[in-house]
Amino acid sequence: MPTTEAQSVAVERIGVSLEGRLLSDFDRFVTTEGYGSRSEALRGLIREALTHRRWKAGGRVVGTITIVYRHEVGMVTHRLLHRQHEFLRFIRATAHTHLDDETCLEVLLVDGASDRIEQLGRRLKTVKGVLSSETVIASAKLR
Repeated sequence: MPTTEAQSVAVERIGVSLEGRLLSDFDRFVTTEGYGSRSEALRGLIREALTHRRWKAGGRVVGTITIVYRHEVGMVTHRLLHRQHEFLRFIRATAHTHLDDETCLEVLLVDGASDRIEQLGRRLKTVKGVLSSETVIASAKLR
């Protein structure tokens, strides 16, 4: 069987002390979220916290900006494209689909300085006709 990157990474064991109630809550979280072990869940939570910290500190991030909009409202498509062109160097790819006769979903794959990605997300969500917009960030550097 080929070795994956995750299998080849050396891990170190650490001990963690938790109050009983917190451990019970954590065990429910592990089960509910479908993690294979406490260690896997803890690694995921640590990565998430570090990604959030990197996002706030202005580091490089990758992620998505998801926009739902009514395409017939006040040139919304033109305005969204115009704003995207202001940030071309941060947009790696886009996907577009029609949800119904009036509503579209667009997903932008983004990569760059967190402050610029955040600015792009804000600029897109304020376009008239946008029904919802969400920026989801993952760290570009998890190790």
